[in-house]
Amino acid sequence: MKYGWVLMLSALIALNLLAAAFKFRLDLTGEQRYSLSSQTKKLLKNIDSTITIDVFLKGDVRSSFRKLKNSTGDLLDEMKEYSGKRLVVNYKTVEELFTEDDKANMLSNLLNELKFNGINLDSIRQTRPNFNEEVIQQIIADSLKTLGIMPYTLEVQEKEDAKTQRVIYPSAIVHYGNRIIPVDLLSGKTEYSRDPLTGRLATDETKSISNAEALLEFKFADAIEKIQRKQKPLVGYLTGNGEPTGPETFDLVQTIDADYTFQIIDPNQLPIIPKEFTAILIIKPSVAFSDSVKMKIDQYVMQGGKIIWMLDVLHAEKDSLALTSQTLAYDRNLELDDLLFKYGVRINRDLLQDQQCDFSKMVVGNAGGQPQLADVPFNYYPLLVATGNHPITKNLEPVLSQFANTIDTVKAEGVTKTILLTSSENAKVVSTPAIISLQELRTIEDVKLYNKKNLPVAVLLEGTFNSLYSNRISAEMKQYFTSAYGSFKTQAAEPTQQIVIGDGDVVLNGYTQKEPFPMGYSRVQERSYANRSFLQNALQHLTGAAGIVALRNKEATLRLLNPVKVNEQRLMWQLINIAVPLLLIALIGFIYMQWRKRTYSYKH
Repeated sequence: MKYGWVLMLSALIALNLLAAAFKFRLDLTGEQRYSLSSQTKKLLKNIDSTITIDVFLKGDVRSSFRKLKNSTGDLLDEMKEYSGKRLVVNYKTVEELFTEDDKANMLSNLLNELKFNGINLDSIRQTRPNFNEEVIQQIIADSLKTLGIMPYTLEVQEKEDAKTQRVIYPSAIVHYGNRIIPVDLLSGKTEYSRDPLTGRLATDETKSISNAEALLEFKFADAIEKIQRKQKPLVGYLTGNGEPTGPETFDLVQTIDADYTFQIIDPNQLPIIPKEFTAILIIKPSVAFSDSVKMKIDQYVMQGGKIIWMLDVLHAEKDSLALTSQTLAYDRNLELDDLLFKYGVRINRDLLQDQQCDFSKMVVGNAGGQPQLADVPFNYYPLLVATGNHPITKNLEPVLSQFANTIDTVKAEGVTKTILLTSSENAKVVSTPAIISLQELRTIEDVKLYNKKNLPVAVLLEGTFNSLYSNRISAEMKQYFTSAYGSFKTQAAEPTQQIVIGDGDVVLNGYTQKEPFPMGYSRVQERSYANRSFLQNALQHLTGAAGIVALRNKEATLRLLNPVKVNEQRLMWQLINIAVPLLLIALIGFIYMQWRKRTYSYKH
């Protein structure tokens, strides 16, 4: 018997040593939540130098955020295994990013600036004794915002009848050499639920965090892929046909320049659009395209080039309503219809109106000779919703548009079409000639008028496109492109992609004299929509990292308990979870004691 215990102990030690040496885990979830994709495994195995990830979810947080924290930790632990120890993960608070010397220097610089501007710091400190600490916290917050790390205000139950607000930063920073990329752990599709008592819609934190969990692998894989790129893809911005180049493109340039080599090109001044451009953007042109430029665009596509079109076919601007209650939207005559039709789409001469829209400040009355302003829904600023399960738009928040046009798909041999963004289920269109009238805002609550749903506004085209100029180009022009590209093609050399969006403002930003706003930012609601994420996903899909974008399709199914059954069967499950284990232990103990008595009892 003595040797049996020794053998059992030896077996347990051997089993633990084997488990430490050879890690093995079975993922029994239907959506493979705890398994890395083959694309991520390949990416991690090819890391050529140490990558450090700082995660800012240290400390106590409530259960829903603790779940996000645990999911992040589990994912990164799995990634470390496949990286060959070239992935280093640290968990820290944002304050630990700054040394005490950093904080002292930041405080000193700001206080000197305040003194220089004639501000009496002594009087401020009399009313605010924690002034220095408050200033440091604000400087840290501003520094983090500059890095792209945004705060989240969390309501914490400190005592039974008292709640306090606490600011957390559910983010991470990926370091590689002298490069850094921030990762927003909380971003994802926000879910809403209706309060049974008040009937109001409120953010469903549990479901929203579950959506964020589903995107964790994509977020970290995307950051790792981008941060170790040896050469950034070349992305071109076409000008020469009235495309915007002013402060409204600030965020667009910043967003693209972070991950790509960005260059402005004017096809009117160049012999061709070089094949070296992985993709080009054509955004809100206002001047008609000549046949010469259209040929250059067409042959760029035939050579395998990729394009994102963002077009306003009607001239419609909100500024026109500043002095009058209505204005006329008229055709820009861009002369692009035949080219787009050949590729498989038609942008309609209409304006989309939607009950799901942004707000605008409008004069709603007059009191004492002063105009009364109010925030009212502005149905010409629809919030476009993602449709289907395409990786570009999977788990994507609404995208803010302005005076958008709807799109029809048409037959194009060898081309498949995927609708990316549509209107909501309560929309309508105003056809040309379109009169934009503020009076229509009074009828926005009338569901009967908004009787169209899911009207397409953004379409992905994929396949081998056919040239518009197959049978209508001169021998001279044919020779011109042959000498420039090596050949004139009537069909795309290989399958390629284009994205057509019926709104030219979707990636442009608003601005004031002091600063530009992010693209997709609503000044009235003081929030940003998913315009930037949509652009980033679209570019990534077109420029060759489609395997990483495909990780957005991963789902984290939320398996919630049925509250009715929980209430009805509470006692039964309490007994099963508490009483039954205790009874089993007692029963095993009783059987063991009986066995010992029989085995070791004295026999006459």
